[in-house]
Amino acid sequence: MGQSEQQLAADRRAPLVHVPKVAELVAAEVRRRIVGGELRDGDELPRESDMQDEFQVSRPSVREALRILETEGLVRIRRGKVGGGVVRRPTAASAAYHLALTLKAHSVTHEDLATARLAIEPSCASLAAGLPDRRAVVAELTRLVDDSATCPTTSAFTEAAQAFHLRLTELCGNTTMTLLAGTLEAVWSFQESRVARVILDTEDHPDNMKMRRRAIASHRRLIAAIAAGDSDRANREMRKHITEMQQEVIGTYGSTVIDLAEAPTAGTQRPRAGSVAPTRSR
Repeated sequence: MGQSEQQLAADRRAPLVHVPKVAELVAAEVRRRIVGGELRDGDELPRESDMQDEFQVSRPSVREALRILETEGLVRIRRGKVGGGVVRRPTAASAAYHLALTLKAHSVTHEDLATARLAIEPSCASLAAGLPDRRAVVAELTRLVDDSATCPTTSAFTEAAQAFHLRLTELCGNTTMTLLAGTLEAVWSFQESRVARVILDTEDHPDNMKMRRRAIASHRRLIAAIAAGDSDRANREMRKHITEMQQEVIGTYGSTVIDLAEAPTAGTQRPRAGSVAPTRSR
């Protein structure tokens, strides 16, 4: 084998190495600042000229970096006279939108989504019941159920019930489960709201009031299990509740592909002031 052939063979064996473009390097640094908390949700990015000076790159490279971040949903680009980039920190809402896009692209049905929710959300109830400081969780969930009992309309009650489920995922004490379950819950809530608008539009229908009373009673049994520190019972109560309440959606849309909510805007689902999820003892 000649020298040129040996070199060609060596080149074929050599791994392909991706050399980042300048714009990718700029985007990586801004991304690090966003996810690391240096840049907060709603913060304005520096002007393009200032970014050019900071990173010592050309304006096209800065603009390409901003387009990369915009595609990732981490930056919103404002057009016109008041231009520039605005930070959009990742949230359960933004993750839910991208998850829904992926699920819809894979033709996921409402029934398929409901099965996944049934597999994940009861674990949040179990985790909450195992918290050493669960009394704060019980107090907040009780307040949410009490509020839902006074809702004047079925649509308002649906929103209150969804808030209960979302808050339970936030209070389970495990950040990863909070984000996973919360993202799935957000996708499901949009599907459920469609049913509330289409099927439950007669506010004084007896079935509506029966459904609301069953949901409230189920929520209270779940809270009692969490208060008792009974993780297995909390899991069972949540599974039973979800199975029953999901039937309206599955019965209406079960075999059809899920729908999409509107893309979330900057500032969606900001953390509550002074609200910190309890942590599990290590």
